[in-house]
Amino acid sequence: MFSQSIPSTSDLDKLQKFLILGGGSSGDSSAKLLTAKGKICILADKFPEKANSQFYTEVLSDNHPQKALEGIDCIIKSPGILPDHPILDAAKRKEIPTLSEITLARVFYKGPIIGITGTDGKSTTTALTYHILKSKFPNSKMGGNIGVPFTSFCLETLDLVVLELSSYQLDDSPNLEITASAILNLASDHLERHKTMESYAEAKWKIQNLKNPKHKSFVNPNFFQFLIVEPDNHTNLQLIGENQNYSVSLEPNQIHTPNHVYDTSKFPLKGKHNLMNLCFAIALAETMDMDWKEIQNQFESFQGLPHRFNRMDSSGFQKKYKDIQFINDSKSTNLHSMLSGISGFKKEDRLFLILGGIPKTEPVDPFIKRWKQLEVPIWVYGKAVDVWKSEFEKTGLNASYFPDLPSLVKDLKTKIDSSMETANNKEKSSLSVIFSPAGASFDLYKNFEERGNHFETLVKENFT
Repeated sequence: MFSQSIPSTSDLDKLQKFLILGGGSSGDSSAKLLTAKGKICILADKFPEKANSQFYTEVLSDNHPQKALEGIDCIIKSPGILPDHPILDAAKRKEIPTLSEITLARVFYKGPIIGITGTDGKSTTTALTYHILKSKFPNSKMGGNIGVPFTSFCLETLDLVVLELSSYQLDDSPNLEITASAILNLASDHLERHKTMESYAEAKWKIQNLKNPKHKSFVNPNFFQFLIVEPDNHTNLQLIGENQNYSVSLEPNQIHTPNHVYDTSKFPLKGKHNLMNLCFAIALAETMDMDWKEIQNQFESFQGLPHRFNRMDSSGFQKKYKDIQFINDSKSTNLHSMLSGISGFKKEDRLFLILGGIPKTEPVDPFIKRWKQLEVPIWVYGKAVDVWKSEFEKTGLNASYFPDLPSLVKDLKTKIDSSMETANNKEKSSLSVIFSPAGASFDLYKNFEERGNHFETLVKENFT
């Protein structure tokens, strides 16, 4: 990398010709920023024919390291580029400095930053933290891995910035000198890049800035089981979880911090995992000296992000289906996120669970253990049938298998109609149908958004 700390603007002024390695939104945003600063930008991309060429003097394939590096003073690396890419190997030999898009933005932005990372819940917690803080700091922005490149607004004078940071972005960056940070959780994911959970944890740990006594870091204690080096005792490191100073209770619905006990009964997002997300958001907001009343007043108006454990609007459903809670959690792409979503349910709750997609490489034992506690009917579709069917059958899970979502939802409706004939009124009004695939979407869909939209369309077609 360029250095182990954020380069200065004077360091950057000495460099003229930049190679953007990997286009997309972060690469194009970096090029737009650098071009505005009078720099020359070349793009090297796997699919040069698809590039947005307006910000580049030249667009090249990333298959030719020598040509791509001719005359280059610095590389801006997109987060999806693997660290062993041939261009990066060649750049290292030539001692050409490399920056991440996040680091480039940090060179210019001088205000406070709230940084959030974790395996699951990053986007919801980022949006929730921003929603709370914006009431006191209206001149603020949200970005990073949530879809808005930091480089697109790093030149603005803002009250503060809330960034969602992926392990890829953090792995590529030095100490970002973040004001307050959060590590929500850690579970098996992205191991095709990080190889081990320890390496994955090490990348996430780069978000903290504990050497600065003013920095506040909030971490789920489970994270430390994967961190090789035990952190020193820091008064500015706080744990969020069971039996900690920052914790969640379900009966009654409350969040406890050292400063206040917050009533979360009107918080619209369902599930214990969303209360944990809210707990982190509250902790981060408190570091910015927000009064507890200011914080609590924002709970009810937060509507969440699409496809993240959202309850579908049932106003147009047939009368007999209006009380069924259909939950779209298409963003769930691993077992850990799915298990987080159903963590608040009990055996007496009526729950139908839909799984599918392309499973990640992770053990199914935690899910089987949870199923034995709930004993709920399961519907499975797509590539997941090939991966999970034999494992599920061995353990006696009550599962039905389908090639795709349309055939699954059709069978689901038949089962719901049948169960309604024998259910009492209480049971009819307590059914939750949770679409939480726990697998990637790419077997049948372009992305989780398309998958979630298709699920909602199928539900409306069958139940309205």
